[in-house]
Amino acid sequence: MAEWIPIGGDFIEADVIRWTEGVYRNRRRKKSKPMRIGERLVMAEVLRDEAGWVNLLVRGCEVLSASFGRDIRDVPGLPKNTEIKRKRKTIVRGKPERLAWSDESARAIVASKFLGNWEPPS
Repeated sequence: MAEWIPIGGDFIEADVIRWTEGVYRNRRRKKSKPMRIGERLVMAEVLRDEAGWVNLLVRGCEVLSASFGRDIRDVPGLPKNTEIKRKRKTIVRGKPERLAWSDESARAIVASKFLGNWEPPS
């Protein structure tokens, strides 16, 4: 069984993360407030993380709930193997967890601030 480790916002490229996010219906008028129609759990692989935006590859999506009076089938999920873009702040708000690596010491080396951006002297 997969082990999920809670993280605050400390994820790196190549991590597989999951978080919950709200699903909203499109606005009918410009001034109207978007209506929340449900909630889904998104599992995705981090491709790039730059300037506060995270590019992700969706590995799975599961609808968790629908708002009162709606059927759970009305809440759209995300198709697998599609790229999405989210703000880091949005992911952190959804209580993210990351999938444990088979070799956590290798992840520690990749995530190290001392070794991650190392360039040989010229």
